[in-house]
Amino acid sequence: MDQMVHGKVLTFGELMMRLSPQAGLRVEQAPAFDVNFGGAEANVASSLAFQGDDAAYATVLPNNRLADRALRGLRALGVDVSRVQRAGDRMGMYVFEVGTSERPNSVVYDRKYSAMSLANAAAFDWDALLEGVGTFYVSGITPAISPQLAHATRQALEACRQHGIATVCDLNYRGKMWSPREAQAVMRELLPLVDVCIANDEDASACLGIDEGVGSLEHGIDETEGYIAIAQKVCQTYGCKAVASVIRNIRSVEDSDWMGMLYDAATGQATLSPVHRVHVLEGVGGGDAFGAGLVHALLAGWDAQTTIDYAIAASVLKLGVRGDTNLVTEQEIKAAMGKGSASRVSR
Repeated sequence: MDQMVHGKVLTFGELMMRLSPQAGLRVEQAPAFDVNFGGAEANVASSLAFQGDDAAYATVLPNNRLADRALRGLRALGVDVSRVQRAGDRMGMYVFEVGTSERPNSVVYDRKYSAMSLANAAAFDWDALLEGVGTFYVSGITPAISPQLAHATRQALEACRQHGIATVCDLNYRGKMWSPREAQAVMRELLPLVDVCIANDEDASACLGIDEGVGSLEHGIDETEGYIAIAQKVCQTYGCKAVASVIRNIRSVEDSDWMGMLYDAATGQATLSPVHRVHVLEGVGGGDAFGAGLVHALLAGWDAQTTIDYAIAASVLKLGVRGDTNLVTEQEIKAAMGKGSASRVSR
């Protein structure tokens, strides 16, 4: 594949405090909560840094001890947090309840009036924030937070175009944050500014109105041709250079099959990873781990097969790690690459 991304990676999004009941307990039963910190773009920056990449993170956080603790965690992993702004009064929070068997994972957001959600687009000087950056990464969660952050995301992507900076966007639709109508009004305007798009499950349908008949979480791998058709349409409609997807067969919260797909617009070819059958310890952050693995592989300039094999291996390893951050190295991911079932061929 052509070198689609390069240099230092800057991610942009909200960092939140995560509270979780102990495994197996519901919120109503929990006498105490475990504390972690995360958010889609922070997770990607952390994972990239842990794999040895030069990763930076931009957000807005209050000037208090909770935010200090969160930033210390990012620094400890090697993330450059020099672009983080300190303003506002509170940090966003969410409660994550681990599901089991037929009971799904559950999230309760408490992010209204957070420092990031109240940020004005004018607070972000993108010429300064993007200095020394080669690749910019954002997800659809960031513009969903507020109209001002949707505007800021567009300004960031436009600045990247002006400065020759590669752009990666995970559509990352969140139904608790906005409706498909609201998402499409924003994301259809942003996608022409994106080089590499990541679209999983319902993302393309909710954010872009493109579905091609896919969306079955129980039999997603059987619908692979539909995912390829979505990728083709995204590239044709918006000019993206590549589209990547996680495709899953989910039997229960703990038991599922995961496969990756990477479509290269220049060649018109879709490359599929092996299928990994996984026992899921915790599902949160699996998509972010996929995005980080994809960016790491693209930075390394690997071929399409190696790239998608690496990205999905990074994702499935995250399913065995508690917390938001994928604490695995390149060496560990490469060791997991060959553990899927029979390899799929490029087509």
